Amino acid sequence: MKVAVIGDLFVVNEVLQVAFEEAFKGSGLQFEYVYETFDWPVVPVQKNDEISEFVGDPDRICKIVPDVEIILTHSAPIPRKVIDVAKALKVVGAARGGPVNINWQACTERGIPVLYAPGRNSGAVAEFTVGMMLAQSRNITRCHFSMVTEKRWRGDLYTHDVVGNELGSSVVGLIGGGAIASKVARIVQGFGAKVLIYDPYVPEQKIREMGCQPVDLDTLLKESDFVSLHPRLTKETAGMIGKREISLMKSTAYLINTARGELVQHDALYEALREKRIAGAALDICESEPPPDDSPVYTLENVTVTSHLAGASIQAAEIGARVLAQGIFDYIVKKETPKYCVNPDFVKNLK
Repeated sequence: MKVAVIGDLFVVNEVLQVAFEEAFKGSGLQFEYVYETFDWPVVPVQKNDEISEFVGDPDRICKIVPDVEIILTHSAPIPRKVIDVAKALKVVGAARGGPVNINWQACTERGIPVLYAPGRNSGAVAEFTVGMMLAQSRNITRCHFSMVTEKRWRGDLYTHDVVGNELGSSVVGLIGGGAIASKVARIVQGFGAKVLIYDPYVPEQKIREMGCQPVDLDTLLKESDFVSLHPRLTKETAGMIGKREISLMKSTAYLINTARGELVQHDALYEALREKRIAGAALDICESEPPPDDSPVYTLENVTVTSHLAGASIQAAEIGARVLAQGIFDYIVKKETPKYCVNPDFVKNLK
């Protein structure tokens, strides 16, 4: 069977191929490989009317896929034109939480399953989220920046009016109760924090079993010292944190976003930060990637900002590749519809 391995600078071709070969070890199948690679994450993701969060040139992919049966990728664009050229294609997958870079509708029309790897970076994002809480509330990034750029000793950050609370004395509010949020909860509980969770799709009993308290959104916003965002981006969640919601937060509270920028109405957030109506924010995701040159994130002192790094770890890359490879093995060898398949109800002609 012929396999196209289309990696990037995070999930590199070697990681994809090693995971694939490990999954098929002992199957007796022989594989021939063709390769392409693109420059994400050095080049920011793109989107169009067909697919989103991709980096790369579909025309380059079209040149290598006419006779491939399997496409392994992470962030490469797989639009309809690629699917149409790949006449022998049997299965395609992205080693990421959602295959938004693949036109799965075009695949469905051909009976081609589209696989993905949900939760592959949940540990990485959870750890990073807690790191952002500490970095912002305890003035770590602010002090570091002053010392390395201005050679300025920041004794003023030790004064009573600017020092932050310890996590062990804080209430952490998690909006969303999925894989990432549950791991954040366990980590901050280790510090001694009380955890509130708002998620209308997670049973209250399950939240209590996590040692957390289920609450409505307004209660979470009013009572939390840290408000951390973890829902999926949907029509319902887009812009869910706006002027009204921010106005409910404590003046000493911090907003943490390691999920999606579109969850927040940034004009309202930046206004609140300028007027110090909340203590600060830590953002791994901004209004766009990268933010425009005139974005307030470049000038506000009470913001810690990073360039969409939360999901970046060696383990996240390897787990995504392994989950994807196992799904392809289940489909090709075990003749099963893969566990993580975006279009299982439409896949036909299992073979």
